[in-house]
Amino acid sequence: MNLRISLASAAAVALVFGATSTASAQTDTTRRTMSDTTRRATSQRRVRVTKESTGEVATPTRSTARADSIARADSINRMNTMRADSTARADSMARADSISRMERMRRDSITRDSTARADSIARASSTTTTTTTTTSDTIRSPINPTMSSESYGVRRGGFYFGLAGGAAVPTGGISDFYKTGWGAYVPLGWQPMNSPLGLRIDLGYARFSGRDPGATGLSFTPDNPNIWSGTANLTLDILRWGENRRGALYAVGGGGVYRFTNFFAGDRTNNEVQSAFEGSPVTKGGWSGGGGLAFPIGGASLFVESRYTTVNTTGENTKWIPIVLGLKWR
Repeated sequence: MNLRISLASAAAVALVFGATSTASAQTDTTRRTMSDTTRRATSQRRVRVTKESTGEVATPTRSTARADSIARADSINRMNTMRADSTARADSMARADSISRMERMRRDSITRDSTARADSIARASSTTTTTTTTTSDTIRSPINPTMSSESYGVRRGGFYFGLAGGAAVPTGGISDFYKTGWGAYVPLGWQPMNSPLGLRIDLGYARFSGRDPGATGLSFTPDNPNIWSGTANLTLDILRWGENRRGALYAVGGGGVYRFTNFFAGDRTNNEVQSAFEGSPVTKGGWSGGGGLAFPIGGASLFVESRYTTVNTTGENTKWIPIVLGLKWR
């Protein structure tokens, strides 16, 4: 009986001990699991812990974490702004230094150039005193040229041609039988540059008009004679003015040949014309001399001219004075 009670007691003790061990093992397992979970949460997220004045630990809230995040963002922004400002100031200072150096270099260059120019002027002044004095004297006492290239200025010279027409006034013996007629002339000339002398060839035609019967004892009207001429002349510019010096007061003279036609020969006592011609065409030599006045007009020169003309005809020279107005182009 006692043995049976002892076995039962031992079995009960063993059961109690096993249950206690099992419970303890479960408790340890649960504790280790919770500890691992807490450690993992702590390693993944750092939680800011503050301590109250009472000494108790205050658990951070979500609003506190957001404020910390905003504060960190503001700090980063301030740092970026400070870095940008620092870079801008450095660039501005570097640029200012560069501009200052360039300005100093420019001033130094100007100073060197001014010094070199002053030295050059001083040397030139010291070595050319005589030349400067001579030049000043020349300027104070200029020479006024007379009939030189200076008086004619820089003007356009060379070939020119013209066209003129006007009256042909007979003089001497033929004026008893012929009255004023008309004439046309073509001057072809060469005027060297800046020279008062020139060469001119004149081709001309003149025609007189026969007087009416009874005016000079004539019983009839003579035929109108024709005079063809070709002469070579020299021109001398006495004075020039205007654009390209195309205005001029000039003299002209020369000689050539004259061809007469339709002059009637006869005896004045028999109411016929007594002249130097035999009544048939004839060519004679003669000369002329006179002057003219030219005025610039546009690209041409307007001129008026008159020359005394005499031809060596038989008996008495034939004489007349042409007065013409024309244009010349260069």
